Amino acid sequence: MNILFHSIFFSAATFISRILGLVRDVLFAKYFGASSILDAYFIAIMFPFFLRKVFGEGAMSSAFVPLYSEITEKEERDKFLSSVINGFSLIILLILLIVFIYPNSVVILFGSGAPIETKTLAKKLAKITAPSIYFIFLWAISYSIYNTKQKFFLPALTPAIANISIIFGILLSNKFGIYGPSFGFLLGNILMFISLSKKIFQHKYYFTLSYFPSFLKLFTPAFAAMTVSQFNTIVDMNVVSYFGKGGISYLQYASRFYLLPYGLFAVSVSTVILSKISNNREKYLEHLKEALISTMLLTIPSSLGLIFLSKPVIKFFYEHGEFSSNDTRITAIVLIGYVIGLPFYALYSTISRSFHAMKNMKTPFYATLIVSISNIVLDILLGLKYGPLGVALATSISGIIAFGYLLTKIKTFPIIDTLKIIFASFVMVLSIKYTNFSESEFWFFFQILIAIVVYFAVIFFFYRKSIWRFFIDRR
Repeated sequence: MNILFHSIFFSAATFISRILGLVRDVLFAKYFGASSILDAYFIAIMFPFFLRKVFGEGAMSSAFVPLYSEITEKEERDKFLSSVINGFSLIILLILLIVFIYPNSVVILFGSGAPIETKTLAKKLAKITAPSIYFIFLWAISYSIYNTKQKFFLPALTPAIANISIIFGILLSNKFGIYGPSFGFLLGNILMFISLSKKIFQHKYYFTLSYFPSFLKLFTPAFAAMTVSQFNTIVDMNVVSYFGKGGISYLQYASRFYLLPYGLFAVSVSTVILSKISNNREKYLEHLKEALISTMLLTIPSSLGLIFLSKPVIKFFYEHGEFSSNDTRITAIVLIGYVIGLPFYALYSTISRSFHAMKNMKTPFYATLIVSISNIVLDILLGLKYGPLGVALATSISGIIAFGYLLTKIKTFPIIDTLKIIFASFVMVLSIKYTNFSESEFWFFFQILIAIVVYFAVIFFFYRKSIWRFFIDRR
């Protein structure tokens, strides 16, 4: 249960950030609704967000943590860190020059089907948000150093800073419009790095690239895998941009609730297992099995809960100001399309990180290719026909396919534990169904509380020995 409890601590910090992210989106819904102006903002931040996913939750940590953990001499660690920073600083400078000289490249990547006025505004906003790329990179390095030292809480808490900054920007939108949250996005990413910068400044700086080639050998396949994976986002955004005004916004509003449990649970478990296996590769199978159980314990009930409570949840948080009841209906349907694949994407992420910890970058890369190809085909078949719902379903189905591929590559899977978790989750669903006897918009909070109690009561019955053993061993 060690990985589970480390993941819970990570999730606790992430939860704070995600709640603030939810507050941020509630304010977006109130002030901007599902509009072309907000579509422009989402297009502008998507490139930095894309690199944050690649760096912070993917390639950077997957390559950095195993290599950094192996180096024992301080001077060599300093040179390794300096090499990575120097090499990527040059690359990112080139990227920023391209964005400033040709901002339309961002629009072409993430919103080719958007109306002209949306594209024009997105190009202006992209110049504001683009510099955050460099601070995201430095944040990812600091984040990775913390993880190598088995410290997960503070790094997971830092995205909350960015959300607070964006929230202040939204609150100033009456005066500055969409430029308020755009500058808030930039400032938030700068502050994220500053909050973790202590670990970088504890190292001596060297003007060297000596370790950069060896780092790239491990980073490149991981980066390629994450880029291909995040390429799905590019395809999703472009396909849904043809849906018309608000299409991108619907997708972003729904994905907030999909990414809430994914960020809380899937990312936390995969981050912990990367560090655990990197520091103790002899227990690979033991750590992997525990991580798979932890992932399912947290994501299967989350997925079913969101399916059954999608409409009241969306209505309560978003249906204010410019956000209409029809917007609620569409967003709730899109959310269901997303969360169908949540447990499978979470397991896919956990297994991929376990391979990264063993320096096996090829298998996750092939899995990512499967995700990307499946997603593109399904986006064309479903997204162009059904809009945001089709894109969400394409995401879920491609995740299921990729998980199936990785399942054939691992030597262990906890089938009995899976059946226990599914049973507990369906008992939880029954508790939601049979407590649905009020029309109050607040009632779903009571249903969630009852569902949590019921689920963990059943889980405690199944795993009481392991839970007691964990706390006894911690004394």
